[in-house]
Amino acid sequence: MFSLRPLLIVLALPIISVGSGQQNTFVPACGTPLYPSPPPSTTLAIDSVCGLQGDGGPEAQQNRAKNNFCASGDLQLLTGKDFQKLQEQVDADPSIPFGDKDSGTRPKGPAQDRGPLQKLGEGKLVSLQGYVLSAKQEGAESVNCQNTVPDKPAYHDIHIELVDKASETDECAGIVAEMIPHHRPANWRVDNVQQLAKSHTEVRVTGQLFFDSSHFPCKNGQAVGENPKRISLWEIHPIYKIDVCSGDCTGTGQWIPLDQWLKKKKSAARPAATSLQ
Repeated sequence: MFSLRPLLIVLALPIISVGSGQQNTFVPACGTPLYPSPPPSTTLAIDSVCGLQGDGGPEAQQNRAKNNFCASGDLQLLTGKDFQKLQEQVDADPSIPFGDKDSGTRPKGPAQDRGPLQKLGEGKLVSLQGYVLSAKQEGAESVNCQNTVPDKPAYHDIHIELVDKASETDECAGIVAEMIPHHRPANWRVDNVQQLAKSHTEVRVTGQLFFDSSHFPCKNGQAVGENPKRISLWEIHPIYKIDVCSGDCTGTGQWIPLDQWLKKKKSAARPAATSLQ
């Protein structure tokens, strides 16, 4: 059995109940949610109109998992190979649904019973170090109440592909991480994440370990049908924090938050003032 490696950070998250009157507002299932920082300067519109279950229906339980800012336990530092091993454990259990269609004895997703996935690690707090291969603005989805909110980027996820080396160009080697629209910092924009890809700068992404059971991973290095490319259906979703390596990247690393990295990059690009003659 694959086991996650514990680090030293421990988070205790008290649980509170969510009443039926809160279905259309975003109310986390814990008293100390791990929202990204810096917080938005104003309340985001989506937080007032779209709850944890999104549009509900067959995807309700998976949507709740996608929107979880209450990951628990010791922080686990994972590698890309760890995500592959987790996928292999799901592959070995045909009772766990995943994919956009039935496959042999395995039913298609989404998995409504998240219990078996939680036993494997879904809901745990994890980090992954690597490089941003790509960042894409997602469109309307059930998790973000696609039927009742405007079709605009502020209401959609940002899809990020992470790879273990800067020279990697194959999305089928990538691990997915998602910035969700709820409580998203103002500078968490797709163009800013794309700057990380262009600069080939190492990043450390922290958030919840989540299994996206609505898709198939790549097979033999190729996408399966119209499914998005990735080596494993295990993701970091939602992202709680992105740190960027600013020094000693081949050693222990010196890490700064994404917003600070963007400020430093902007300052470095600003032309130096010239003195008047």
